[in-house]
Amino acid sequence: MDISLLHAGLAAGAALAAVPVILHLFMKQTPRHVIFPALRLIRERNKRSKKQLKVKNWLLLAARMLLLALMALALARPTLNSETSLGDQEVPTALALVFDTSMSMQYTERGKDRLAEAKLRAAEILKKTTDNSEVFVLDSADPVKPVAVSPASARKRIDALTLRDANRPLNAAVVQASRAVADSNLARREVYVLTDLASSAWEPGSTRTAEDLEKIREEKKAVRTYVLQLAPKKVDDVAVIAAEPTSAVVAEGEPVEIRATLRSSGPATERVAEFWLDGDNKKDQKLVALPANGEQEVTFVTPSKLEAGLHQGRIKLGGGADNMAFDDVRYFTFNTQPALRILLVSDLNIDALFVEKALAPEASIATTGASSPFRVERETRKQFEARARLKDFAAVFLLNVDGLSAADWGKLALYVREGGGLVVAPGDRADVSAYGQGAASILPATLDEKKTAPPGTTFGRADFEHPLFNRHPRLLDPELTAWPVYRYWGVKSADNARTILKYSDGAPALIERSFKGNRTGHVLLWTTPLARRVSRDEPGAWNEFPQSWAFVDVLSQAIPYFAGTSGERLNYEAGQDAILTIDPNRKASNYTVQGPDPKVTDRLSAPTTGDVLLIPTPQKAGQWTVKGTGPDGSQMKMGFSVNVPTTEAQVLSLKPNDLDTLFGGKDNYKIAEDAKGLREAHDKAVYGSELFPYLMFLILALVTAENLLANKFHRDSATST
Repeated sequence: MDISLLHAGLAAGAALAAVPVILHLFMKQTPRHVIFPALRLIRERNKRSKKQLKVKNWLLLAARMLLLALMALALARPTLNSETSLGDQEVPTALALVFDTSMSMQYTERGKDRLAEAKLRAAEILKKTTDNSEVFVLDSADPVKPVAVSPASARKRIDALTLRDANRPLNAAVVQASRAVADSNLARREVYVLTDLASSAWEPGSTRTAEDLEKIREEKKAVRTYVLQLAPKKVDDVAVIAAEPTSAVVAEGEPVEIRATLRSSGPATERVAEFWLDGDNKKDQKLVALPANGEQEVTFVTPSKLEAGLHQGRIKLGGGADNMAFDDVRYFTFNTQPALRILLVSDLNIDALFVEKALAPEASIATTGASSPFRVERETRKQFEARARLKDFAAVFLLNVDGLSAADWGKLALYVREGGGLVVAPGDRADVSAYGQGAASILPATLDEKKTAPPGTTFGRADFEHPLFNRHPRLLDPELTAWPVYRYWGVKSADNARTILKYSDGAPALIERSFKGNRTGHVLLWTTPLARRVSRDEPGAWNEFPQSWAFVDVLSQAIPYFAGTSGERLNYEAGQDAILTIDPNRKASNYTVQGPDPKVTDRLSAPTTGDVLLIPTPQKAGQWTVKGTGPDGSQMKMGFSVNVPTTEAQVLSLKPNDLDTLFGGKDNYKIAEDAKGLREAHDKAVYGSELFPYLMFLILALVTAENLLANKFHRDSATST
């Protein structure tokens, strides 16, 4: 901390404080002679009066001296600086302007969005910047190293800034800007952050920003940071924050349910939600009543007879306008494909009945008119022996089959290694010897002996990272432990097997083994049957699991998992990598990626390994398509949707404590809400805090005290006289 003087010459006036001393010396009063009969009393009184007069004169002298000194100091206009003052504002400056270009800056007030307001404020700052200053313009979405330019060039760069669908945290841009100006040789270094302070644009809990800024300060390079808050005074907006089909892949001919969520930020209102599919085809619209600062879900259903292939659509707000246009629409993509064929092999009808009902429930067909996503076929063991081709099936189930021949196990081994899915669920009819050497090549475990479960045994905790269980982990966990298990097979797991579900007593319940190839094949071994009996006394009564909705959910997830579509994702947020599954039988040599801008295309080579295609960080919100040509000339089309991150629609400002954490304390930044506040914060940082008002207050207090003392002393003198 140091003090500088705006008018240093006037400070010499403090020497006038000596005037009262001179006056007191040359105008010293001569003692008065008092004639009184009682001489002794007069002498004593005279001694006391002289002593009191001496003390009073010194107090009055000190007050008058201090008064003159403070008047001279006030005229010099002293200021208290936190750093060495640089004097005139026309000093060349290393100046960084950090622009928040996230989509929340689109919020519009009085016909001007937040980015336009930021550009206006930046222009005002540049007007006061000398031509020989160094200016760094940083776009929060652009990670490139900033380069110093002249104020004139900076104006052009600022004019070209646009809002970006994908952005990086402002923390990184602030550190980058501080480092750039700190490395400058110019004496004055300033960083201006122009933002609406929406929490979505920052990493509020990060302490790394403060640590990086502290390292710059440790280098003794003073950088003043100003945060210009451009947040709207009052938020009034309606947004579509979610719009996705219930599944990324659905069966051909099955209607698809699209669930959308609308959010109101502000008063209660009504808006029209429009459902568009495959281009400019509006299929439906609904009037939605939204509570104040609340959400409302709306559901649309596609036509039943959609052609197989790629379908892209959007949910769009109509019936009025609001202050942010980007969140009035949300895009989605899904694929339709022919129903997947499932083969159930069992000798008893009861052993396959529950699996069949779970995968192809007649009730859903009757009530919705929709076809099942799975086409189930049933065969006995002898019929299976006669079958030569399994490639057309997405999954094969062996349900309480007594056993298979070595040739049949070989047929299943080939099917699995070519990417097929096999589910084996032995029960009371299974013959251990028939599940031996031939089965061991593909089964994740060999059967040991039948075991009676301890009383109260149920399924235990599943591996909820696995695709079979990760769809509804919170709901599945209590459901799996609610149904009793009476018997199960003891097994010896293979070295490359993975147990994904256990019983409550710790024994394996579901074991998996995978086979890598052009398409990964999977074998699932249940150690208890996928069927139940009415009476617990029957030999086949091993569990009550088929009565649970979890039974339907897990089996329904198994089929797309085998087909490679369970983890398929076709809807992304801007900045996320898009990953598309490629049919290994229809690979192309290269792919053309087309985004929302028809003028911009990209080409990608086919992946050398695996069956996925990676499209790195698509930046633009909208519909994307990927086209390729197979070796035989066949055309293939894939696609996905990209949306602006949902958090951008929440204009929630950072709290002061969050800013203190980010910058490492209140003293490391100044915040302003408008041009006046920014000017005051800047002048205070550059010129310091002026002490003139405080000095004037002290002068007024001293004048009052001097008058009171003088009046009191004169009154006392008159009284004593």
